[in-house]
Amino acid sequence: MKIIPAILAHTESELREKLVKVPRGAEEVHVDFTESSLISPLVKGEYPAVGLPVQAGGRRGFAAHLMLPHPEEYFERLAAAGFKKIIVQIEQIRTPSVLKHSVSAGEVVEIIPSLEIPTPLSVIDSFVNEIKEVQLMGIAEIGAQGRPFDARVVERVRALHQKYPHLKISVDGGVNKENAVRLEEAGASALVVGSAIGEFI
Repeated sequence: MKIIPAILAHTESELREKLVKVPRGAEEVHVDFTESSLISPLVKGEYPAVGLPVQAGGRRGFAAHLMLPHPEEYFERLAAAGFKKIIVQIEQIRTPSVLKHSVSAGEVVEIIPSLEIPTPLSVIDSFVNEIKEVQLMGIAEIGAQGRPFDARVVERVRALHQKYPHLKISVDGGVNKENAVRLEEAGASALVVGSAIGEFI
């Protein structure tokens, strides 16, 4: 089971502080972009701020989780900043073709769909053979850390794993040491952990 630390920062100084606290053994780090967090430098194309996690992270792989409208508008900037994965809320995209978006910045960046709790799992049926990974949200309201775990995601993981066993399934939101066991048993292969990361160190 892969544990991926998540960072939600509202200022560059807060981002630096949280990067220092990322466990040394973490191979991947998940950075949240919301309308109240790092979206301003991202929109303005301020690469130093947007690229800070990658620059400070050494050999770690960085994923950008875009929780905002029209995420495809930011793909090129994130790729240029060094992100290797871009996670998009499927509820925010105009068409699934966005997931096939080709980003050329030295390496191809993987685009991963993320589904909120109310979103039917069947939404990925039409393009499931073209993706390798799906993220399921584990909280009812996205965009902040520390929100309570929504147990409905456990059965969603189980159902998705049974239907499409080839998919890697990650869960983001509300994850802690206690519910991690249930999520792994249901078929999750990675857990994105924010406020509870200390429980896994």
